[in-house]
Amino acid sequence: MYLLRTMNFHKLLWRVASFLFVASCAFALQQNRTGPAEALPPLPSNPNDYIRQVLQHELDAQKNDHTHWRYRFHKEDEKGSQDRDVIDAKEGQIARTLLINGQPLNAEQRANDDARMKKLVEDPGERAKRAKREKDDEDKLMMMFKAIPDAFNFKYDGEENGQVRLAFSPNPHYDAPTRELQVFKSLAGKMWTDRAAGRMARMEGTLFEDVTFGWGLLGRLNKGGTFTVVQNNVGQGHWDVVSLDVAMTGHAVVFKSINVKQKQRVTDFQRVSDSLTIAQAYKLLVNPESAVSAVSTPNAIQPPK
Repeated sequence: MYLLRTMNFHKLLWRVASFLFVASCAFALQQNRTGPAEALPPLPSNPNDYIRQVLQHELDAQKNDHTHWRYRFHKEDEKGSQDRDVIDAKEGQIARTLLINGQPLNAEQRANDDARMKKLVEDPGERAKRAKREKDDEDKLMMMFKAIPDAFNFKYDGEENGQVRLAFSPNPHYDAPTRELQVFKSLAGKMWTDRAAGRMARMEGTLFEDVTFGWGLLGRLNKGGTFTVVQNNVGQGHWDVVSLDVAMTGHAVVFKSINVKQKQRVTDFQRVSDSLTIAQAYKLLVNPESAVSAVSTPNAIQPPK
């Protein structure tokens, strides 16, 4: 999935923060209820046991979902905004840029974007390099995802609209084994799970204190940084990230400032063939008969409900 789309997680601190956000994103919002809440089994008395069940369900669902999809991806950050038409193919993801800062690409930008796509299609080495980067990131994300039940103490915080709301705070006895996992020691927030689906529906977190790396020499994420992630059932039982909001500040390598304000919205999901190759996906993206309009889609930038 675009993930964790995502999340091209850049430099050291931004990668650390992004890993956290994406790892926390492996969830879904069930839109079709399977039955009344009273027919469901009671929640475990220990909230952390319940979270373990939900997270295991998430991992199993991701492992068994081999479908491929086409969607529109909208991203806003301090550099501006981009809209892309994205297709997940057998050999990986390929995307055609539709808009830059809300405007269609000029001739030079279109030529550069086409050249980028062609290189990905025609160069196995380029695809292999990207696949390795994605695999390395995925391994780290899974490590952080699996650490959540141990790194936090959860408390039931009520129910709303068929969802269980839980508050979480750091487990003071958790010994973070890696630099990335140190972020969890300074993070608190809330999580919503869908009772009927057994899925996580939303997660919101705030850094309640500064997070330093290498005694502050490698970098710092400042107190007050926030993130919100939402994922939906986008069709045919497939769950995907539809919304990410990040607001983080800090510095890296002593003096370099970091100001991460980012929105991501994913819309217009359409299932494609599970056997679709990246070459076939490229043809779909550039074919005038199947190409997505470069008109800005209002739904792509609406905040999550």
